[in-house]
Amino acid sequence: MEKTKNPNPNAVYPIAGYDKEIYIKPTIRNKNIIVGDFTYIADSEFDSHVTHHYEWNNDKLIIGKFCQIAAGVEFVMNGANHQMNCVSTFPFYTLEGLADGSTNNGRSSNKR
Repeated sequence: MEKTKNPNPNAVYPIAGYDKEIYIKPTIRNKNIIVGDFTYIADSEFDSHVTHHYEWNNDKLIIGKFCQIAAGVEFVMNGANHQMNCVSTFPFYTLEGLADGSTNNGRSSNKR
């Protein structure tokens, strides 16, 4: 039987000579981002995919082992200040007219 090479979870590039996929764990520099072995992203870097991640907020991004993250995925952390206890994170309460029950075109959503 031929001896095969074992994958190294501490290597940045899982495929030698191909820099469009990386193992994330060895590239992490933020103590509040925890990533398991062999998790990779279809990109040449990971940091730009995590937004609104402020140290003062103490949010943690935890990703398990053996996960694949597609190119273009963005992790929007709690620092983005979106309400998370509702059906939608859309900021309805900040739009003029929606807070008092009225809608666009002068129509009211209140039924009398």
